[in-house]
Amino acid sequence: MINPPTSNETPSKRLPYILGAMIVLLLCGATAVFGYYLGRSSGGEKTAVVVTQETTREIVVTATPKPTAQPAEEAVANVTDPEPEELTAVPTIAVEVVPAPAQTEPTPAAEFVPRQEEVGDIDFALFYEAWRVLIEEYDGQIPSNEELLFSAINGSIDTLGDEHTRFVNPETAQRIRENQGPVEGIGAIVTENEDGQIEIVRPIDGQPADLVGVKAGDVIIAVNGESVEGQSLDEVVLVVRGPSGTQVTITVRRPGVDEPIDFTITRARFEVPVVESEMLPEQIAYVRLTTFLDQNASIQLKDALETLLAQNPVGIIFDLRDNGGGYLTEAINVGDLFLPEGTILMERNIRGLDETFGGDSGDIGETLPLVVLVNAGSASASEIVAGAIQDSGRGIILGETTFGKGSVQQVHTLSNGAELRVTIARWFTPNNHSIDGAGITPDIVVETPADLGGDADTQLQRAIEYILTDTGQ
Repeated sequence: MINPPTSNETPSKRLPYILGAMIVLLLCGATAVFGYYLGRSSGGEKTAVVVTQETTREIVVTATPKPTAQPAEEAVANVTDPEPEELTAVPTIAVEVVPAPAQTEPTPAAEFVPRQEEVGDIDFALFYEAWRVLIEEYDGQIPSNEELLFSAINGSIDTLGDEHTRFVNPETAQRIRENQGPVEGIGAIVTENEDGQIEIVRPIDGQPADLVGVKAGDVIIAVNGESVEGQSLDEVVLVVRGPSGTQVTITVRRPGVDEPIDFTITRARFEVPVVESEMLPEQIAYVRLTTFLDQNASIQLKDALETLLAQNPVGIIFDLRDNGGGYLTEAINVGDLFLPEGTILMERNIRGLDETFGGDSGDIGETLPLVVLVNAGSASASEIVAGAIQDSGRGIILGETTFGKGSVQQVHTLSNGAELRVTIARWFTPNNHSIDGAGITPDIVVETPADLGGDADTQLQRAIEYILTDTGQ
């Protein structure tokens, strides 16, 4: 989910959230466990090359060896939140500015249209006139002034047609701020779909939701017997989440099933290792990165690769399935491990912002045949890395189309404690493809299996086959 330097940031609209273990503001959000914001690091060093051209704002980074992570996109919400990775304020220091790569000719995501009116130019007389009539004549309950105000704000935002720009009421915003840290939940990735419903993207393997039979595509319609119709993703996530060992009942509608289904789930606290690795029997190095939300994710990944490559594998399978994203710096550093010198991603907006982020040559994972596994739970930073590997031709992307979280949100805390999350820029792959709303389409499409890992994992088995046969190993 990438967020520019700001304070009091949190997740964005319709971002995936992991119903389960953590609420974290990410690269966008994913997600969201997946939608997340890409954020900039609040400190530490950064070795990734930053190229800027025609940018309207200064690049803020720090310097030295590999970066400390910056919260990136939207989210891992356990309800764990693939919560938006949010931007944190970072100190400004000098950064070398060089021309962008010649092969990349950035074009604005949309033509900039100057604002014709200021807020003060809007005549609200008609609004008050219409509402006065309703107050005097409507045969029913009239909402409070606060409800009216919030509805007016939400209605105005809806006209933008952007699912990630949204208003969060003060009560919900405060509860989110109070839950910044490890929490317990059911372990599922959720999102708000196009119909405004809270939909399961994917239950996390082996976690409570998965164990009771919750499936991808299930739409949550009630929690503990109370309808969630009209509630935001944040509100539903906060209700589903709760202390480990307690129970929550969710009611879902499942495609192709006439009657709603109730699931009573015992919440759990769980932690998934950042990196999992092994040498497969076929002499293929397998390494899985579960999140970019760890400031040492790229370091742990490099250590795992060094151990595996010392055993002379014939290829590498890099698993980014169900990885909802994390810190922008970690996305760049992870991409750099596998990519030669060049562009990793670009950030743009309609006001002239145009930044290019790249890496250098000589890293550990740049030579062996490479297959990257992705699915609908791969979001934000995962999509940045997969997109860069695909565009460079460095490896094959295998699995399902990714989540599609490629926008940058800035979070504003308003005077009454509410939050306004505003999309301020978009991310593009090196070949100028927009990630937002589209995701990364695999080179080889294989449906995600019910369980990841092992002989029944059709995506993993196809990746092994590709390395052994299609690459001539």
